[in-house]
Amino acid sequence: MPDREGHQYSQTEFIARSALAGGFAGGLAKTAVAPLERVKILLQTHNAEFIRFSGSWRGAAQALQYIVQTQGFRGLYQGHTLTLARAIPHAAVGYTVYEKVSKWIMPTPEYQTSTRRLTAGAITGISAMPLTYPFELIRVRLAVETSRSATRPTPWSAVRGIMAEGRSSGGITGRVPFLHFYRGFTVSLLGTVPYRGGIFLVWETLNAKARAVLPPATLQANQTRIHLVIGGIAGTVSQIFTYPLEVIRRTQQASGKGTPNRMIGFRETVHSVWMAAGWRGFFTGLGIGLVKQVPTHALSLASWQLAKKALNI
Repeated sequence: MPDREGHQYSQTEFIARSALAGGFAGGLAKTAVAPLERVKILLQTHNAEFIRFSGSWRGAAQALQYIVQTQGFRGLYQGHTLTLARAIPHAAVGYTVYEKVSKWIMPTPEYQTSTRRLTAGAITGISAMPLTYPFELIRVRLAVETSRSATRPTPWSAVRGIMAEGRSSGGITGRVPFLHFYRGFTVSLLGTVPYRGGIFLVWETLNAKARAVLPPATLQANQTRIHLVIGGIAGTVSQIFTYPLEVIRRTQQASGKGTPNRMIGFRETVHSVWMAAGWRGFFTGLGIGLVKQVPTHALSLASWQLAKKALNI
């Protein structure tokens, strides 16, 4: 693969550099918004202690303050190690796959259609999910834990709890308890296609528009700012359109605490969310979700480009 200066890299070296750039971008973005992510999960799963903070823009700030008061500053980052364990390899694999897939299905500018951009982004989102999804489930379990016991919940205690749920259930999940680490996986898969596909569709489309409208000197001087703005817009658009699926996914992921002996299905989850809060329940936490997604994708996509430039790919 050629670098920015026309030098050739071996496939192995290109993949290593691309994975390093993607992993750096994913880790940086997730660390920056980790406290907001925890609050969003608590609101999405209708946690009894935090339901009073939903429905207003001030609720997010009040929820953050409440976590610090009851769990200390470390509570804002409860489960963050698991977030990084998922986010870094997910971003490393995802961005590397996107580089390869986009070059394959869009080798020249005339091939860069909306459908192909959406397809490349969807493949990117799906690529790392089977390997990294259990980390996300464990992270959600840690995020929704609000008990004031002297022992702080750990990833290992969450793992043991999920495995116990699997063993106590009947059917195939009782025989293969590891399947309980994939609660909500089907909904995640369905949501990832439009979500990741939409992000890269908007990202590539707006970047192409910027290159067509702005003078090269302006692009060069403001490249990082432009990438931050476009990344934020891309994340915002995708978040709004796919948010109900995310609420359903989070509810299923957290459901083991209420239904440890079985995995609740899609229809049952939709019904429970509707009965809890009506149609608004599918958008609980959207405000903080948007506050989180703008910097997440702005930082992730912009730092990805900066890392690629630094690594000369």
